[in-house]
Amino acid sequence: MMKNKNYEIEHFEYFQELRGTKEEILYFKTERQMFRNEPIGLDFFSFLLFERGGGTHTIDGVAYEINSKQLHIVFPGQLHHWDIWAGTKSHTVFVSGRLFKAFENFFIYPIEYCKKNPVMNLSTRIFQEMLREFRGIDRELAFKQGMKEIIFSKFRIIALMFNREVLGKLKRKKKGKLEPLLTRFSLLLLAFCREHRSVKYYADKLGVSANYLNVFCRKHLDMNANAFIAKEVVNVIMSELLSTDKSIKQVAVDLNFNDLAGFSNYFKRHNGLSPLQFLEHSGMQEVEE
Repeated sequence: MMKNKNYEIEHFEYFQELRGTKEEILYFKTERQMFRNEPIGLDFFSFLLFERGGGTHTIDGVAYEINSKQLHIVFPGQLHHWDIWAGTKSHTVFVSGRLFKAFENFFIYPIEYCKKNPVMNLSTRIFQEMLREFRGIDRELAFKQGMKEIIFSKFRIIALMFNREVLGKLKRKKKGKLEPLLTRFSLLLLAFCREHRSVKYYADKLGVSANYLNVFCRKHLDMNANAFIAKEVVNVIMSELLSTDKSIKQVAVDLNFNDLAGFSNYFKRHNGLSPLQFLEHSGMQEVEE
């Protein structure tokens, strides 16, 4: 760890060395009391799933009470410290900052929204579903012939579960017409983004104008409707590229793109990398385009 101005930075490489691995997704299980009074920064992303216990977890100056069946998320660049009581049991997944840059689109809602809402209370059923994926990552990492595709797909599933819980949280609020519209838009995207990418298609389904949907998204998501649609389309593309044996060309066909060039340009415009560069950046090897 290094001093950076007034706080320390915790580096992902430290945990790789601790585990004697070069993997960019790591799993840890903790069952002990822990205390840190001074904030520490991260250069990586973390999911913390609390199975039982209590205490406080302070993220960017806001103290959150730790409870059983709870998910906490901390993004690269955030500061946190903690007072974790004895008897607390937690499961943690760390993702390197480099890999997270490729995966951050897995979060449907803007990162700033997630940073302001970093703690999620889970039902017993959802907790058990998430715990199964956390343990699945652990098993795959421990397997000598473990596959990155499986590890990445499990991280994607955890992110999808988080997105689903955010949707449910917004739906339960039911304050005016804004949250229901966002919920409906998100659900339509999950259902139809493989076939449809136009703002007009979703606006018609929602019973609003394309202009209204754009204004709504800019106001509440800090992006226009097209960018919000593109986030989920890119999520699906990344998931298909990483967790299936489909060629890039087959993924393009399955997602209703007219040609490979248009598919590659769309992905690069919204993700910064071509599909092939994304695979290489993620440590995957793609032989056939």
